[in-house]
Amino acid sequence: MATSPRVAMRAVRNLYGLCIPKVRVPEAASATFKKGALVVSTSGYTDECGADPALILGVATKDGQNGTASGDKEQEVEVAMPGTLFMGNLSNAADTAVGAATDRFLPLGVLRDATSETWFVDTGETSADRVVIWEFWLQDAEVMGDVRTRVLFQFDPVYCQANAVD
Repeated sequence: MATSPRVAMRAVRNLYGLCIPKVRVPEAASATFKKGALVVSTSGYTDECGADPALILGVATKDGQNGTASGDKEQEVEVAMPGTLFMGNLSNAADTAVGAATDRFLPLGVLRDATSETWFVDTGETSADRVVIWEFWLQDAEVMGDVRTRVLFQFDPVYCQANAVD
């Protein structure tokens, strides 16, 4: 059993054959998140999501730029929309999760690794699910059963900020 490298989450495909939606949004002051971070827009400014996010605007395409004031810097975000598939690692808090065929179409949570600051699909979180796994993204001689298997997933539309309506 091998261990797949940590990768930044990113959008890779649209199920409807359309382009991947992106939006440029001003960053919040002092934003220091990493490329691939889950982000939310609060009062019009983009910042990293917290644990079990209530809303997810999407995935940051570059590191946060640590601007002095809100709006000093701008971030391009791959928008979390129904039909857009993202790629990321499958893991858990202990970083020991392995992929299995039974993970397909499984609703799971998301978690940020405190050391690497990388977000991943959390196999240990089934009560605060935010994503659904669609398929596996095996590359570079990776096989099913490797630790940190790469997966394609869709964000649950309930938590997609650009899809939220009251």
